Amino acid sequence: MHQIVSHPVDTSRRWLVLATVVAAQLMFGIDAFIVNVAIPTIAAELHASAAQIEAVIAIYLIAYATLVVTGGRLGDIYGTRNVFIAGVAGFTVTSLWCALAQSGPELIVARLAQGATAALMVPQVLATIHLLFADASRARAFGIYGIVLGLAGAAGFLAGGVLVTLDLAGVGWRAVFFVNVPFGAVIIAAAWKLLPTAPRRAGTRLDIPGAIVLFFGLLCLIGPLLFGHDMHWSP
Repeated sequence: MHQIVSHPVDTSRRWLVLATVVAAQLMFGIDAFIVNVAIPTIAAELHASAAQIEAVIAIYLIAYATLVVTGGRLGDIYGTRNVFIAGVAGFTVTSLWCALAQSGPELIVARLAQGATAALMVPQVLATIHLLFADASRARAFGIYGIVLGLAGAAGFLAGGVLVTLDLAGVGWRAVFFVNVPFGAVIIAAAWKLLPTAPRRAGTRLDIPGAIVLFFGLLCLIGPLLFGHDMHWSP
């Protein structure tokens, strides 16, 4: 069994902390959908095949699903606050990479990295809520979390449509990724100031081989469905 190294946790600013972590959750959720609206312009500008465009969408969620358990365990080992800030910072940098991508394959790799950093960030959201809301306010906190989770999809489609239509600064589809940079910076600054240092769990171990097997297993399952047509594989 894991043993919690306990110490008092400051809950005086817990609602501000909640706003900070659910903002990161919203950013992750929006990015799962915002790309869909920009698909035609991405394909045209990067000369990406249909399979590459599908991979841009799928690889983000594959990377996240593969590493989300590892991200949670890293929070137990190194502290929720530290891993959350690292995850948001990584998500911000990889979003910038996505925005600057010059080819379909490069965008796929950047989206892979973006999903991997999201797996560091997102597990810390629930961990923080559990830590700071141990009283009757927990139901309200999870209600807010659930609302944000539900709105992320609609917000992603709406934001994607607005950004592509406005074509801010002439960057076109790249705005759907550039927008994460200032928001990520604000979340990092708020987390650095507000998030308390959480208790760690002694004895937590990472299952790296399991994560690797899961990742390549999903690729072997989904990869042929994405690229089989381009490679002229038979059904």
